[in-house]
Amino acid sequence: IRESAGATDVCVQVLDFKSADEAYSATLNDGENTIAAKFAATCGEKLSSGAVKENAVLKLTDVAFETDGVERKPFAVINGFEVVDADVKEKVTTPAAKAAKTEPKTPASAERAAVPLAALNPYRTPWTVKVKLTNKGNVREYKSARGPGKVCSVDFVDEEGTAIGATLWREAIEKYDSVLEVGKVYYVSKGSLKPADKRYSTSGNDYEMNLDGKCEIDVCNDIDQSSAQKMQRAYAFVPINKLASKIGARGNVDVVAVVKEVSELSSIRRKSDNTELNKREVVLVDDSAKTVRLTLWNALAVEVGEQLASMTNPVVAIRSVRVGDYEGVSIGTVSRSDIVIDPEDVPRAVEIKKWWSEGGSSAETTAAGEGLTSAQQGQKSEIMASNLAELQPEEIAPVTDKPTFAWVCAHTVMCKPDQTMYYTATPEEGNNKKVIESDGKWYCEANGQTYDTCERRYIMRFKAQDSSEGAWLNAFNEEATKMFGMTANEMHELKENDFAAYERAVKKMTCQHWSFLVKVVTEEYQGESKRRMTAVKCNPVNYAAESKKLLSKMGVV
Repeated sequence: IRESAGATDVCVQVLDFKSADEAYSATLNDGENTIAAKFAATCGEKLSSGAVKENAVLKLTDVAFETDGVERKPFAVINGFEVVDADVKEKVTTPAAKAAKTEPKTPASAERAAVPLAALNPYRTPWTVKVKLTNKGNVREYKSARGPGKVCSVDFVDEEGTAIGATLWREAIEKYDSVLEVGKVYYVSKGSLKPADKRYSTSGNDYEMNLDGKCEIDVCNDIDQSSAQKMQRAYAFVPINKLASKIGARGNVDVVAVVKEVSELSSIRRKSDNTELNKREVVLVDDSAKTVRLTLWNALAVEVGEQLASMTNPVVAIRSVRVGDYEGVSIGTVSRSDIVIDPEDVPRAVEIKKWWSEGGSSAETTAAGEGLTSAQQGQKSEIMASNLAELQPEEIAPVTDKPTFAWVCAHTVMCKPDQTMYYTATPEEGNNKKVIESDGKWYCEANGQTYDTCERRYIMRFKAQDSSEGAWLNAFNEEATKMFGMTANEMHELKENDFAAYERAVKKMTCQHWSFLVKVVTEEYQGESKRRMTAVKCNPVNYAAESKKLLSKMGVV
């Protein structure tokens, strides 16, 4: 019932029809599945007339799905229906067949009823949405216990400007990858919804779609080009003078501003895979009289950057840029960024253009990052206290960005004893190269020397938790030794001679409170950017100092 073909009318049979105090309930049967249902009060007059009987077949014209607050079981709420056959004597396996003779089949190209994205929730099914594809990621392959698979992330937006992210899986990719083109409009149905992971979602929607082999994606042929162009995600602009407050925050921001300067196209080479990346610097200014440096990457740097360089102070509306602390505050495009030049249908852009033409072009401006610590030349940025949530924004920083450092007070909550806890290294002081056992000796491939003994060094991974978030951190020898209270050699002896004692020693390091200096860096692995967090320092918590910090934030001291 809940996974019907996205049509507005669904035929079901009524079972266990009951009434009590003018409230009506039943079990709905679609031939394969059943679901509990309640009739809305608006249906009372039709029900009280006796039009609906046990085993009757109904066509549901308005139905929603909710969940029971106690057992969390879904049920249908029927707001409108038509009686197809009131005299059915027994349970049927195909209720829809009763209406087949009178229901014309709608061609795929004809206009279909669609619900707005804002009205979707996991308990409202079936649904069909009319959306434009605004972003299509690369198809990625993976391996799991169930075998190899494929996955692709896309973004949709509807006519109301509501956006939603979607994940296509292998069967859907094989069916629709060649059909999906950015900028085209589609009818999407037979998908499922789940809560969006706010750490990675950039749509701003509370939900995201899962589209597998059961989903249906049809090209919408009943929309003209101008209407399709108007289907854009609603902007949430942040003034340039407010950008500094978004450094380290989750998600990206939208910006609208005048292009003040455009630099020449340049390139850098990524260390991880030696790939050449195109970049172009653009200086933006808005009516806050603040400027900010925007870095355009790859295609945007080449195509849009060239267009901006040939124009005189155009206004740009930019969706989804990442905020960084280079020069105090700066912004940069990401894979989902979108730039519209001189938009006439964006009121804020019209305001900015008017400000520029009426004196803004001669106004005195200053950099938004001026005076911030990271903008001061020749001076290292102060390492600030933070929390684990702030260190894990939704958008992963580019691999070209410098590492971020922050002090975090957190508890160790998990450490898996079956992980690779340490490795064998040379016994030489200051030489941590790996050695392998060979004929009772230890051989180092890096320097070609053989040693009688080895020194084991920690390379462990553990989970930390503070009041805001949890995170998996890496730790190396010195810091891990502090947390375990023993060296890697001692840990190895336990593991070899008394595995139960080894497990106890690993478990003992959890539920401890530490002050970690966390390093956050983006690394690329098999074509994917991944965030890597490492506890580079681990100290006992200085509760007196931490208390003073809290009191200072409260304005007490």
